[in-house]
Amino acid sequence: MPLPSMDSPFLLLHGILGDERTFEPIQTAYPDGSVFTHTLSGAGIDGANIDAAHFNTRIHSDQLIEHCAQNFTQPVTLVAWSYSCHVALLAALKAPHLFKALYLYDCIVPSYGLEENAAALKAFSRDLHKMMSPVIKALRSQNSTDAVDAFVQSCSAHHLRLQDQSPRIQAIKLDNAHTVSRLLTQAEPEPIHKTTLSTFPVPVRICWGEHSRVIFRLASKALMDHLPKACLLTGSGSLPECDHLMPEEQPERFIQYILQGA
Repeated sequence: MPLPSMDSPFLLLHGILGDERTFEPIQTAYPDGSVFTHTLSGAGIDGANIDAAHFNTRIHSDQLIEHCAQNFTQPVTLVAWSYSCHVALLAALKAPHLFKALYLYDCIVPSYGLEENAAALKAFSRDLHKMMSPVIKALRSQNSTDAVDAFVQSCSAHHLRLQDQSPRIQAIKLDNAHTVSRLLTQAEPEPIHKTTLSTFPVPVRICWGEHSRVIFRLASKALMDHLPKACLLTGSGSLPECDHLMPEEQPERFIQYILQGA
């Protein structure tokens, strides 16, 4: 599938337990130089050497703005997954001239109007607790491999374990094991309320997996529901037969689905 808007570079942002290598298969599939990847500060092989206090969505959004301003001469089409969705949204709010469009998959932050819906927020909190309890237990035992495995299992609708993933993905995740604890201890993500979304300055397609966890579906749907219609790209919504790990398990399918839409 050809990428739309080939006059715009595509920048791919990974989630927790990932880095720029996560989306290398997509770069390989589109070798014309239009697809770029980026490692968020604190992720990657050397990421553990960066102060944990510098790992949060505000800092990452500021660094993303700096990266785009320094490396691209035209607005970027940004593709983000999970944790990096909020990073992308914050960056677009601060520097909309740098971004042509955002393509987001499985938001995770309880914002975008979700925080004003008591029932939805309760369901989000319940599912987050269920998801993270095994991960926290593994972290307390100081077993990073078990923590990564617990995180993989909590994100998979197909009962995948770390050992079931490709050797390439396993290596990337073990190199980024330190990011699990940083996700839990980061400064609270800056909220993006409905009033802010009402004037969002960049076109957005927001999708989520039909089989993704409740937290991802709730956050993503809240974003879709509260973006202005003029800003929301067609094709936003639930992607059939997909779960949270689809971007790394089936990267070429992911890029086709997220750009094609629901």
